[in-house]
Amino acid sequence: MAVLNRLSVRIRRNGWIRTFTYALFVVVLERCGVSVTSEFQLSVSPLTPSNPPPDGFMPSLVTKMSQLTDRDRDFLREYGEVEGFGRRFSKGKTCLVLRSLDGDLACICWFGPVQNSNADSDSRDGMIDHCFTHSEYRGRGLYPWALRHIVTLTDETHEAVFSSVFIECSRFNHSSASGIRKAGFVPTRTYVTFGNRTLLAWQSRNTIRYEQHAVISTCRQLPQIQSPV
Repeated sequence: MAVLNRLSVRIRRNGWIRTFTYALFVVVLERCGVSVTSEFQLSVSPLTPSNPPPDGFMPSLVTKMSQLTDRDRDFLREYGEVEGFGRRFSKGKTCLVLRSLDGDLACICWFGPVQNSNADSDSRDGMIDHCFTHSEYRGRGLYPWALRHIVTLTDETHEAVFSSVFIECSRFNHSSASGIRKAGFVPTRTYVTFGNRTLLAWQSRNTIRYEQHAVISTCRQLPQIQSPV
């Protein structure tokens, strides 16, 4: 039932054609190892702190399983995400969670620092690598707000945690791409992969090109984060 509900929501929001291309390229071909991915970037400076969250929702930064509520865990079990949460926490990643005032888990966004190929690099680039909005809460601006909020996070000295932030999504995931653009991100490149091999890549015009494909660090920890909300 959950799958059918998500499908009906996607059809209402995107129409049959975009839903078909999503099913073909995201659901079918990616399971066969083929993906067409768009990369987006948003530089932090001179961004101002994000606006308050949408009415009726409360944000929190979660760094370990014990910070999840029982209702969070029930939701994750329903969607088979419990083990995935544990793995990401073990790699030092942080999850921005938006809950409704009733305690429902409405939106999640995972993020962390980028692993740079240069060991001596002082890069403070970040990467948002996995997001999800519950079907009942889509269309309320939660996803763009969460992305923008991550970009504007500050540490204990009130300095920006990241200098710029990257995010990737399937070129045919139209809903995600729309939310990413609404948050202010601009496309940097698109690439086609099969398995672990990049078959084709092209750069978007008038954007900053990041030289190394972003991979989340599994060893570097984030500094103590202060939320601007």
